Amino acid sequence: MTKFRKLNRPTGHRMSMLRTMVSQLVKHERIETTVAKAKEVRRLADNMVQLGKEGSLSAARRAAAFVRGDDVIHKLFTELAYRYKDRAGGYTRMLRTRIRVGDAAPMAYIE
Repeated sequence: MTKFRKLNRPTGHRMSMLRTMVSQLVKHERIETTVAKAKEVRRLADNMVQLGKEGSLSAARRAAAFVRGDDVIHKLFTELAYRYKDRAGGYTRMLRTRIRVGDAAPMAYIE
């Protein structure tokens, strides 16, 4: 994998968190998180949509190795691949929303 932001977590926790966040983003199509996490999720989610558009067995296996849940894989390779078939990138967007009350972290929606 390429270089990621460390997000103040050990490698295993960080990758597990990012895999879960990408899966939830595909499932719900919009999640709220901190800006730093949203920037990392955006990179990975765009790669997963690209695999869905590719549509091969190899791409399906690579996506299944990363995302969690068969329903998420099905959605990637059917609904999202069809929706973005003519777009050459930029499948996600990040909207900054607020400052979190507890620790003043900047929050954002990624959809």
